[in-house]
Amino acid sequence: MAAATRIAAAPFKAPIAAPLVAALLLLGPSGSGRAQNSPVDGVPGAQPGSDAPAEEPAEEEVRPSGVRYDVEITGVEDDGLRGTLNDASTLVELKGDAPPSLIGLERRADSDRDRLQTALRSAGYYDARLDIRIEDPAATGTLPAGGEAPPVKVTVAVTPGPLYHIKTVTVRGTNGTTLPGELATEELGLAAGMPAVAQGVLDAETALVGRLAKRGYAFAKASDREVVVDHSDRTMDVAYTLNPGPLTRYGATRIEGLEKVDEDLVRGRLAWTEGQVYDPGATDRARQDIAALQVFDTVRVRMADEPGPDGVTPVIVTVGERKRRFIGGGLTFSTEDGLGTNAYWGHRNLFGGAEQLRVGVDVGRVAGSSGGSSSTGNDLPDLRFSVNFRKPDFLAVKQSLVVNFAVVNDQPPAYSRVASELTVKLERPLTEQLTVSYGVTSERGRVRTKDTTYQTAFIGVPLGAAWNGTDNLLNPTSGQRASLQVTPWFPVGGDTKSPFTSVRLNGSTYYDLGNDGRYVAAARVGLGSILGTSLTDIPPDHRFFAGGGGSVRGYGFQKAGPRDRYDDPVGGRSLFEIGAELRIKVTESIGVVPFVDAGTVYDSAYPDFSEPLRVGAGVGLRYYTDFGPLRVDVGVPLNPASGDARWQLYLSLGQAF
Repeated sequence: MAAATRIAAAPFKAPIAAPLVAALLLLGPSGSGRAQNSPVDGVPGAQPGSDAPAEEPAEEEVRPSGVRYDVEITGVEDDGLRGTLNDASTLVELKGDAPPSLIGLERRADSDRDRLQTALRSAGYYDARLDIRIEDPAATGTLPAGGEAPPVKVTVAVTPGPLYHIKTVTVRGTNGTTLPGELATEELGLAAGMPAVAQGVLDAETALVGRLAKRGYAFAKASDREVVVDHSDRTMDVAYTLNPGPLTRYGATRIEGLEKVDEDLVRGRLAWTEGQVYDPGATDRARQDIAALQVFDTVRVRMADEPGPDGVTPVIVTVGERKRRFIGGGLTFSTEDGLGTNAYWGHRNLFGGAEQLRVGVDVGRVAGSSGGSSSTGNDLPDLRFSVNFRKPDFLAVKQSLVVNFAVVNDQPPAYSRVASELTVKLERPLTEQLTVSYGVTSERGRVRTKDTTYQTAFIGVPLGAAWNGTDNLLNPTSGQRASLQVTPWFPVGGDTKSPFTSVRLNGSTYYDLGNDGRYVAAARVGLGSILGTSLTDIPPDHRFFAGGGGSVRGYGFQKAGPRDRYDDPVGGRSLFEIGAELRIKVTESIGVVPFVDAGTVYDSAYPDFSEPLRVGAGVGLRYYTDFGPLRVDVGVPLNPASGDARWQLYLSLGQAF
């Protein structure tokens, strides 16, 4: 005989396994529509209905250390179903919290009956039987030396029975009204012949309402859901009743919560025009685009609670502004370069248009050495003073004006440099993944090696493109990313006479081996080329170098490449780097990362592999935080050059790539 159950969704006040939520929403109380009422045998003292008078309850024997027990679920071969039952079982969940007495354990087992039956129905098993048995070794009267009772054995024997399947799926309008257009029921994850899984029924309902919303019916809802389980042929019929509401159009937009940010800036990020048919995708894009201004802690975009006349409905944008000023700092460390530190001050909304200003000071090579001979006359640490300014929506929505100015004094192993730099460029996203940039840069300075001093003065035209298809900027677990930077350089004085063009291409890929972020394989490749002149005519600070924490780990900074007669890195006109690592999460906050890197530079315009690749390997630790992973890597060179250190330690924020 078929049984029909109407669904009345109700909120839950305590955490409960997802399959139980689905089944309870779908099937209502455990007593209604039950395919098979479980017998009450299996719990000592519990008997089927009888005319005999009830016995007085036994006195509860409380054990000081509680009743320890082991629980086993038997009769289930499917790993997925076994996991569902384990998640639903109170006996399993509270195993570490021993009940005070055997009667307390019996109550816990009895409470599992409805939960496990509900979980079985959620998975499509409507004829399942349960037998819960409790065996207490202490009841035999034999206790081990010391008097501590061994664990009680709890066995949950499950007979799932046949799996029920979907027979029909019907969609209709409220009170027999016709739904707008042909509302397809394909690709809902619910079709004839599929297992009658409760979560699938709920997901299909959500998908149907979502399809109406995408057609402009912002107030669509499911007014009824009827499920009929037919035990004669072990099938389920599902009927949805939908109320689409009126076709909705965007009305006037009200913006709430603004303090110092210009309202026109926020309105410029709205992805619709007044009178346009409602589009949930446009509404969500507006929320993301407003949040991308980085001046708001919270952004909410929603339609008014009730539809307006003829469906024209007001839109409410609610924002909460962030603190306008901020300060920060950071540390880096490597065994060769020593300690590095930085400090900065910034303003997020300088003139009311979300203009960002940041002033920073970086100090490097504190208590470290450059590792090169060119800096012997300069005892100062690496210093960098920078000013960065960004104005969003400059001349066009989502186009940003970026101005960077810096004065630097640094002494890496290959050279010693004092210079000033100014860059003005525009950045514009073409798609959600692809961003392009273009501008002009100028620099003037002095670069010194042991043999030569270069006076430099250049105008450059940096052209860039960056594609990001990963799931997370600082800690990706899937997807790919790539970047291309092409910069023609034109000498405007100084010792360099010939223009040249620098090209740099980087790519990386990430694959989640377990689909849960615990085992992530990552790999990268980097290529570089300088075209237009010889190596000797290129100042060392414009050459390519390999080696260091962001390059070939296991080698010192710039030291995975050819050297001069002073054992200083020479640099090259071309670059080749590859790397791979396995990111293993040991806990939610701790990870271990074995890695291998390889790379070097060449005198030729393109990598010709005339120099041996320098290979390094090692292992790292990661501490995962809300603002990105803290990274500690230890690398060793596998084919070091003469004089290379036997190992390198790197400490920084963010993954290596």
